[in-house]
Amino acid sequence: MATPEHLVKFDERHETSQTYTVPPPWKGPEHCHVEFCIFSNPESGEGMSLVTTSRSAFAVAIAETPLSTGLEAGSFYEAEIPGKGSGLIANRTIRKGEIIMERPPALLIQAEPHVDLEPEVRDEVYQAAVDRLPEPARARFLRQVGSTIYDKVERNSFRIFVDGDRKHSAHLGVFPEVSKFNHDCRPNVHYRLNGLKHTTIAVRDIPAGDELTISYIYGRASHATRQSQLREWGFTCTCPQCTLNATETGASDNRLRQIEALETEIERIMGARGAAGLRPEMGGKLVELYRAERLDAYLAPAYTRAALIYAMFAEAERAREFAAEAVGALERETGPWAKDVQSIEMVG
Repeated sequence: MATPEHLVKFDERHETSQTYTVPPPWKGPEHCHVEFCIFSNPESGEGMSLVTTSRSAFAVAIAETPLSTGLEAGSFYEAEIPGKGSGLIANRTIRKGEIIMERPPALLIQAEPHVDLEPEVRDEVYQAAVDRLPEPARARFLRQVGSTIYDKVERNSFRIFVDGDRKHSAHLGVFPEVSKFNHDCRPNVHYRLNGLKHTTIAVRDIPAGDELTISYIYGRASHATRQSQLREWGFTCTCPQCTLNATETGASDNRLRQIEALETEIERIMGARGAAGLRPEMGGKLVELYRAERLDAYLAPAYTRAALIYAMFAEAERAREFAAEAVGALERETGPWAKDVQSIEMVG
């Protein structure tokens, strides 16, 4: 089920249309197989190609394409990282909450042809779609990790839902500049998707010389689970969190279990009439565990729970403290449109 921030919504004013024709400067349909065709626009962002249905292409074409924005030039640079290949390095201190980059996709592929087309046909369609990108965008796409275009899509794409949850809504979006971020299980950068816009934002202060990283997986998993999941990406993770000694790894896994147990207990109590058994320190303990685990990209739920719990016990100062932290974390993790921001601001 799509989350709202991943949706490119169809304009219902066009709902009665029987056919969907993309407006200029969009081109297509071209190179069609069954109902999936190539649509392209060299002027959309820095160039965009689609492999999708005419309806989904129309939804994308009439949506507002986000501009490529972010930090000023020179704030970070690309460099070779030992054991990783290329990566991004901070060239100055990047402060928590600064947006690193905002980008539209260069290639957007409907999920069904990616999975169902015969490999020979699929590869031909993908090559034609990439060929329709302007040369700079095409070069950035081809520099990504992966031996073939299919492999590059597999290893570098993010799921985007076009036109709500209708048939054929699931798409894979490839953002070549975002693919330069390497993985860390405790990343200093968080990413979010809103429509066609991919945003990366610092979740803690990043000193000059540090690598900028995102997480390819959900970071609250145990050490063994993370290692197993990341092997499916084709590498063994050697980030600082994954190379702790056995004692430290055990302590980390134990904190993660405590987080899960405490959140379950809080939800159970708050869902029951009267909230019997709830204690104000439960909110503070939850935040303490998140901070100890350096889960900086996932703090919004912990801060929100803590603010609400302290407010229930009329501990106004602590409630305001965690409400302010919750608002900042919600805006970093979800965006300024986060639905809980206004209600949490009222707590503060």
